[in-house]
Amino acid sequence: MPIQSLSCPDPLARAPRIAAPSGRTTDWLRLAPPSLQGALVALAGRDTRALDLDAAQRLSHFPSSPLVTLSWFRDADVGCIGHGPHGPEWQSFGAQCVVSGTQAHPCTSWAPTTGHGCMAFFRADAAQALFGLDLGRIQDRFVPAADVMDATWAPLWNALRASADADLMGVLEHHLARRWQALRGRDSDQPSLRQLGRYWVDRLAWQAHEWRREHSPRHVERRIKSFSGRSLREWQAIVRTEGLFFAARDRHEAGQPVDWAAMALDEGFADQAHMTRAVRRITGFAPAEFARRFVEDESFWMYRLWV
Repeated sequence: MPIQSLSCPDPLARAPRIAAPSGRTTDWLRLAPPSLQGALVALAGRDTRALDLDAAQRLSHFPSSPLVTLSWFRDADVGCIGHGPHGPEWQSFGAQCVVSGTQAHPCTSWAPTTGHGCMAFFRADAAQALFGLDLGRIQDRFVPAADVMDATWAPLWNALRASADADLMGVLEHHLARRWQALRGRDSDQPSLRQLGRYWVDRLAWQAHEWRREHSPRHVERRIKSFSGRSLREWQAIVRTEGLFFAARDRHEAGQPVDWAAMALDEGFADQAHMTRAVRRITGFAPAEFARRFVEDESFWMYRLWV
């Protein structure tokens, strides 16, 4: 897919928050209904068509993630910003419905205009089972859904793009719930949104333990990476850093000062330097800079929804 010729802002450009029109909700997030718990983690959306956003405010920052995402757009050509030989380069996704795999690094998307977009976040193993995805093929990538999903899923893509935000969860249930229940074979309690990353890592650790009965540690590590797209150590680093975000948010909402050194130890990091490296790897920013942008920058809307 060729790089588009449109200029784009620096992905690190500051993007002051803007107030939504009275009575309108610009960003939203909904948790999975009972029929999809264990597969769908959450559904999120953003509609900026009524906002007057400058180029930097049309940036969207996303963290590294252990989840698989199905995204769709209306009235917007969305793509990611990368680093080219002459500075930031924007590449359109080239489709109105895309699948992204687990992400080892933070990423920044941008659109030349305002528009409407939604994302359904799935557990990686559930997305693999539901859609027949090759997790390795979509890891660290954004791929047109039609390139990695069977054409029988076209009615789902079309219904999602044609439906109002209030109806999207019903669309997902209609197309996925029966299949998911058949795959599960039984009902079971599922973790909360906050616990989900650790739940996934615990499952990988258990799988590794079972494989070690028959295989060498090196062979087990290769199998874990083939099964999930990453090493067990990489998954553990992601969810440990996510726990730090939740802890920082809790202290902020309680009006308490953030003691980064103490929080580093509380969340299982060796020291503050270890924590800083992990946060920078997950978000692209040092902890204090991330915290400032979380509060002040329009482009950090997804972090505010999620955390």
